[in-house]
Parts: sequence; C-alpha cells; structure tokens
Amino acid sequence: MSEVESQPGVPRNTRKNKWIVAGLLVLLVAIVVLNLPRGFSDDLSRIGRGQPAVVLVRDKNAVESMALMNVLNDIRDQYAGRVVFLLTDYDTPEGRAFIADNHAAPITLVLFDAGGKQVKVLAAPQTAANLQQEIAAIPKMTSAKTSGRAPL
Repeated sequence: MSEVESQPGVPRNTRKNKWIVAGLLVLLVAIVVLNLPRGFSDDLSRIGRGQPAVVLVRDKNAVESMALMNVLNDIRDQYAGRVVFLLTDYDTPEGRAFIADNHAAPITLVLFDAGGKQVKVLAAPQTAANLQQEIAAIPKMTSAKTSGRAPL
C-alpha cells in the first residue's frame, strides 16, 4: 500500500507543503533570534577595569527607559571592545545602591572613565549624536596601570 493510500483524503502535495512551510517558519524564527539586539550585562563590577563604561539605570515600566536603551543599541556596536555598556534596574537592591553611590536617578546614564571614576550623569531623553559626543569626551585611561606607564 502506498503512502497516499495510507492517508485517504490528504493529497501528497499538501503534506509536502506543510513540511516546507514548517521549515520556512523555523528558518524565519532563527533569523529573528540572531538579529535581536545583544543583551546588556548587569555586572557592575566591570566598571573601572581598563575600559570606559556607560551604565543605563532603567525603569522596566517606563517608555523613556526603553527609548534610551534603543539609542544605546543604535550606537554601541561602534564602541565594541572600547566601551563597556551595562545596565541596572532602579527597583532592585543593586540598582538602588548604584543610584545612591553615584547620585543618579531612574532613567539615566552614568558614564565612567577606564579607572572607574564617574565622569557624568545624563538624564533621558538623549540622541545618538549627543551620546556619541559624551562618550568621545570620556577620558580613556586614568591610571598608570591602564596607561601602561609605571607609577612615579
């Protein structure tokens, strides 16, 4: 008995089309997942380890916070390997401690130099051009250890 005869009423082409559609859907999902923006690390211990850092203090429920994150996503590939992009949530114990230690507020960006010294706190909203200027103004190396020179 042939395969067509074993499933009466279902044309062979229909089964083949279902597999093709299923395969295309899997491919589409894979493409979407691969093109999602990379996540931000919440490891604040990376501040002061030889690279400037930009920390987004976010409020998950605020539109302004998402807009600021989108602006960062638009520019951060330009700084790959040179600037660390981090985030903390204002409504977590770590986020509240970070805000208190850095005189920040929810929905702000806190910029640090390579040695971990706070350079600036920026409130939302921000444009990509403004953030690029602010990041370019961050002193790149602040200590003898990060500059490669021996201390005096």
